Amino acid sequence: MKKLYIILYILTSFLSYAQFGINTSNTQGLFHIDAAKDNAVSGVPTAGQEANDFIITSSGNTGIGNVSPQRKLDVDASNQSLRIQNLLRQVPADHDLLIRGGATGDVTTAKYSYSINSTSILPGASGTVTIPAAVNIPAGMLIVRSGNACGRTMISTYMYSDIALGYLSAVARDKVGTVSSSAGGAGTSATWGLQFANVTGCADGGGGTQFDYTLVKTAANTYTITNNGNIARTYTFTVFRL
Repeated sequence: MKKLYIILYILTSFLSYAQFGINTSNTQGLFHIDAAKDNAVSGVPTAGQEANDFIITSSGNTGIGNVSPQRKLDVDASNQSLRIQNLLRQVPADHDLLIRGGATGDVTTAKYSYSINSTSILPGASGTVTIPAAVNIPAGMLIVRSGNACGRTMISTYMYSDIALGYLSAVARDKVGTVSSSAGGAGTSATWGLQFANVTGCADGGGGTQFDYTLVKTAANTYTITNNGNIARTYTFTVFRL
């Protein structure tokens, strides 16, 4: 019978006030727990008092250590780390990072890396590769990669920021790229040319120039690559946030 009275009391309180509190009669939201039972009977809890509180507001926001949550989950970590255990590990084709805004404390996602393939570009022809604006990596590292049917890969690396593009290094298996450059036109980066002398021929028809190309950045997210080799090639562009 005593348990029934307690349940009826809880239900009556909840229905009467549309708010429910545990260890507090001074509820600040739809559901409010004062874990340390240290809140005052009236007024807004102090920072020290709300540090041990949990709340759900009528708008659906949840606060931990914060009785006035402004987001679906609003946590005051009290200068401690957050602990999450046993997360599933995955290696997807592209990656997002969780980042925290220093001013607002908002946690959002940001793209860490993104890869896109060019079309197959014929010898002497050019192709355009555009990184979607939604990827939003305005500065970082660019890797240009291509391979042949014999298991050989060409890799070139660049640094970029907006329209600027700077060459770092290039190899095609055991061959080191020879780089040339020229000043860009209005609204473009410098133009970079890569040659890999005497690359071993392959059964797919690729000869000693099969990985040679020229690269220029023509807009903040757009690259034009020219195939200077003797066989059609597809190039993979990967950008990384630094």
